[in-house]
Amino acid sequence: MIRAVEQQLEEANKLIFVKRYADAEHLLTDLVASEDGRDEALIHFRRIELAAMLKSLDKLRQQYTQLLPKAANQALIETCLVTIQQQGDMIAPSEAAAQFQELIRIHGASAAAYYGIGYAMEQLGSFERAIFNYQQALNIDPNWVVAYFGLSQVHYQLGDDKKGDHFFYLFERAAPYNVYGNFETHRQLCQDFLQRERFSDAEVAIQTLSTWWMENKGSCPLEIQVYELFATARISESQGETAQSSDRRQRAHSLADSALVDEKVAEHVLYFIAKVLEDFDSLTRACVFYEKILRRKNASSQVIQKIGSQFLALGEFEISKELFTAAYQVHPEHSDVRFCLLVSHLKLAGVNVEEYLIGRERLRQLVSGNGDKVELLALLHSLIAKFAGDSDVQGHIADVYLKLGNIERAGKHFDKMYQIDHLNRSTALKYANFVLHYREADQANVILDRISADASLPSEDRAEIYWLKASFYARKKNFSESLQILRKVLKMDPWNVSYLVQEIINLMNLATMDAEQKKIDPVLSLITSGDDSPLTWQEFDQKTDRIEQQHAYELAYARRKLRYLYANGSDDTLQDLVRSACRQDAAMATYDFIKLLNTNFDSYSICWALGTLYKELWQLETAGVWFEQMLMYAQIPAAAKSRAYLELADCFIWQNRSFEKAVEYAKLSLDLADKQDNRGNRTLAHAYLKIGQIRHAKQVLDHIDTDSDPETRYLQGLLQYRNGAREQANRIWKPLLTLRSESLRFHNIKQDILRYYFDGAPYLKVN
Repeated sequence: MIRAVEQQLEEANKLIFVKRYADAEHLLTDLVASEDGRDEALIHFRRIELAAMLKSLDKLRQQYTQLLPKAANQALIETCLVTIQQQGDMIAPSEAAAQFQELIRIHGASAAAYYGIGYAMEQLGSFERAIFNYQQALNIDPNWVVAYFGLSQVHYQLGDDKKGDHFFYLFERAAPYNVYGNFETHRQLCQDFLQRERFSDAEVAIQTLSTWWMENKGSCPLEIQVYELFATARISESQGETAQSSDRRQRAHSLADSALVDEKVAEHVLYFIAKVLEDFDSLTRACVFYEKILRRKNASSQVIQKIGSQFLALGEFEISKELFTAAYQVHPEHSDVRFCLLVSHLKLAGVNVEEYLIGRERLRQLVSGNGDKVELLALLHSLIAKFAGDSDVQGHIADVYLKLGNIERAGKHFDKMYQIDHLNRSTALKYANFVLHYREADQANVILDRISADASLPSEDRAEIYWLKASFYARKKNFSESLQILRKVLKMDPWNVSYLVQEIINLMNLATMDAEQKKIDPVLSLITSGDDSPLTWQEFDQKTDRIEQQHAYELAYARRKLRYLYANGSDDTLQDLVRSACRQDAAMATYDFIKLLNTNFDSYSICWALGTLYKELWQLETAGVWFEQMLMYAQIPAAAKSRAYLELADCFIWQNRSFEKAVEYAKLSLDLADKQDNRGNRTLAHAYLKIGQIRHAKQVLDHIDTDSDPETRYLQGLLQYRNGAREQANRIWKPLLTLRSESLRFHNIKQDILRYYFDGAPYLKVN
């Protein structure tokens, strides 16, 4: 289709869009009669569609029938006649399909014929065949855009809205004036007619948008109403109708202002109205809406970036600064708000933004990668010389001076950082940390009181707030309050060295111990001071043992955690730590060790610790899972394997299951062990007793000192009981019942003894 004909067809479509049907019909009639347009099937099809709208298909059929005998393009005219009958329901869909197929057989394939078959198949509900024929039409002529519409409707009927939307979008893009409801189409056509001073057509072009919304959706969006009123006000003004223009503009302002006070109005609606105000009214009024968006708590990054880039691109730096200063009051943490505000300040200060941002990125790399300190300091001074209002840069240079020991210069930059960015939580916490340690603690507490540590905050920020608060109370010698707050942060990070040191100091000051034990260890003093001197742990370990003997189990557990971290997770310190955990609170310790699995301390030994703790809680099934997990590690020494098999055997026995496997695991443990010990033999003997192998059990027990521990005496009694010597068994067990239960394990042993003691039933039947 040549360009002139395309333009005339587009004009006809525009006329149809604004309901100028008679003019459109006249234009299309002239087009199909012209030399350039008579063979364009799409023009004929549009003419047929218009006739269907005007209910004049009978008249059009007569015209084509009269034209047929003398037509040069018989195939096109015959196709048009079948199409007219199909569009007017003059023939059944199956008959229409048959006639189109016959036309293809006689004249060859055409997009119009395949489209007609596709439409007939759609009417018959044969959707797959409809899709095939619509696709064939597009394969023959990619410009046969009505096939896209057909494809969209079929896919909608099939329930595939995604594909339906895709094909409808293609149709709408290719033939915008064939569809109502697209805002851009209405807007562009309105402007087109307004430029051509066709005022009534311009009004219809824009008013049909709200009409479409009312007819199809039941209501018209507020922003569309605002746009329509401003657009028609401009049309009235262009016609010289001042009163009508003023009335429409006033109504538009009233509607727009209603969106400002309604907190439920969506962000995109406010943004749309702001753009409308820019186009039709004033930038000043538009800025009220932009500010409203930016001050919303749920403002999206996408819209913030759009507003920022818009004003910066326009060179409206002062407006941008005002807007984002207001936004900063609500969103001091929002990276996009902060960036737009920074760029606005840089532009107003005449700084080369690109060069400054490159330097800032280099600064980030140096800080995160522990880069060269000389380069870092030089870069920081260079950035501050260009622009001193960047809080991040001020904070970084303060950190550098602090590390260099120049507290006074660091303080000046920290002060400047806080002055610029005091609403930002991270900045406030950083400043409070400096003030707490190098100035007045009360001043730091005032800053901290302004920050709420509620659950909505990121965990890192909540941890920092708790930590600083705990440090404040410790400096005020209020160790109980410090400890209470510190426990919150220890739940979040139970292996943080700083937290552990402060916990130990708090507990030592609160413990009821002699003055000598309350003295702060040299090791703790070196850690808190940041001194890099080698740490000597012998005295620390001895003191921990003495503290544990005085039953200060919480303090001992905290000290052993610290010791374990500095011993790089050695097995000896781990075993001491687990023993302390069992005395203090095994349930809490399981949480601590599960957290430890996500660090570089992850190893088979942590699985052993967790299994042991769950055994202490008598959660034997869970304990067994951890011991099995321990065996899955590729690099595990024989001694550790021995421990795992022994613990698994013990778990099976006390769960009263898998006794044969318990025997097997107990033997494996003894074979792998460096040396034989009573516990391994005791577990094997217990397993033998469970499966009724009394002789084997006796042989093992004979190698164990009867008085070595309560559990061995329990098994000796069980051996007598199984042999029928109930009285002798009771004499062995009776002293055990008077012993204090120090663990759930011994409590369960005593329960078993009582059961056998009073039931008097044979051992194997009891189990």
